Amino acid sequence: MEANSRPHESFSACRASHKIGMITMPFATNASGVPGGSNEPQRCDLIVHNATILTVDANDRVVRTGALAVRDGRIVALDRQEKIFASYASDQLFDAAGGAVHPGFIDAHVHVSQYTARSVLPLMEGTSVTMGHWKGGLTPEDEYASARLAALDYLQCGYTGFVDPGTVFDPDAVAAVADEACVRIWLTDPYVADGGEALAADLPELVSENFLARWPRNTDEALKRLGGQLFRNRNPNSLVKAFVGLYGEATDSPELYQAALSLARDRDVRFQEHLGYLPAFQLKREKALGQPLLRWFEERGFLDSHVTFTHMNLVREDEISLFGKYGLRVVWCPWGQLQMFGKDGAQPRMVELHRAGVKVGIASDIPRVADFDVLGSLAASAAAASGRSAMPREILRMRTLGAAATIGADGELGSLEVGKRADFVVRCPNASVNFGFDPGLELGVIGGRHTVKAVYVGGRQVVDGGKVVTLDEDAVIAAAHRSARALASRTGLRA
Repeated sequence: MEANSRPHESFSACRASHKIGMITMPFATNASGVPGGSNEPQRCDLIVHNATILTVDANDRVVRTGALAVRDGRIVALDRQEKIFASYASDQLFDAAGGAVHPGFIDAHVHVSQYTARSVLPLMEGTSVTMGHWKGGLTPEDEYASARLAALDYLQCGYTGFVDPGTVFDPDAVAAVADEACVRIWLTDPYVADGGEALAADLPELVSENFLARWPRNTDEALKRLGGQLFRNRNPNSLVKAFVGLYGEATDSPELYQAALSLARDRDVRFQEHLGYLPAFQLKREKALGQPLLRWFEERGFLDSHVTFTHMNLVREDEISLFGKYGLRVVWCPWGQLQMFGKDGAQPRMVELHRAGVKVGIASDIPRVADFDVLGSLAASAAAASGRSAMPREILRMRTLGAAATIGADGELGSLEVGKRADFVVRCPNASVNFGFDPGLELGVIGGRHTVKAVYVGGRQVVDGGKVVTLDEDAVIAAAHRSARALASRTGLRA
């Protein structure tokens, strides 16, 4: 069930003309301890040194006066810098100047084609226009412009990847941004569902006739879409990867859910869907089912280690064990959760799930009230409001390794360890927030884009001095503004 489409070559844009300025170091490179018994250091592509490295590994190891060596896009060594320089040599050296180095953030869930609609909702007030009309009017050019603008902001904020949950009508348009910007993107098939009327009944502000007309009309059409993006996984080095996704929230039949889960198992990829965004809607479903929703899923064999649920704003205390029992993973959207506080049925338990060993990733969903770099603060606020405060290092983990786990990439990304891909952020040591007292707080919660000195994706520098070197910032912003204004005009909105 794979689509006949073109796979994207990896890192084509990353090999572009920007030349990274490097320094030389007066370290001896023929010291003892070289792997393989050689008297000469091994060659590598890059050494980042003079850094405080937050690995976010299983032990939360921090390496002070550390360095890491990169070869072929992967970390080949990470230790104190004297050990690295004794064993490795490179023509490219990056002096972190004492700054912190940490894994790149991953946005575990974002409706990226709506990024240019961040501030459009006020224009819809008092009109018959909904976000459904906006989404229904999206063209491939609009989706490309929106994704490219998001990529620009992501990289500036220390993100190295993002996940769209199947809300892009033309995945190729968004996939093209990965190589152009040098950012990782995870995609799935667009709006796979066979019961869109459920969304219209409970969230009418999200739908319109022209929007739902682009959804599958029945189960057969939905099944034909399923798995159409998995061809992107053929190239192990591609920046674009795919997973199995349904829209969720009661828009899929048991038959469609089972088919999606079976496909995910067969291809060994993640299966994701929205679940539990509106607690009131979940309670309504449970009343009709006559039992808690997760128990209903369990009885039908729908809970599985390949499954990731997004939102889960209603989790009962006695349901936490189900997540561990079946190896479920969860995407936490803090702003969406904050919106549910005060509404019937909300029981947020993201911190409890994380501490119970469940892999939780933090996501923006749609960043309507804050930029990507404020996501850690939103998570801290949502956790505190729930009565279960999160420690800063927990938030840092959920923005990196946890987010990677929700898309099945934690074996390759999310922490800085030998063998993993070299996706990392170098922070400015002289930023006002960087006291070095609590790196989790300073980097994962408070520190914004102004503290980002450099970003590397697969060992290639994409941000230098806070500037994205793979994109023309002015051109990207201008194109996105043109796209959004034209779309607003087509939908009848006036500023």
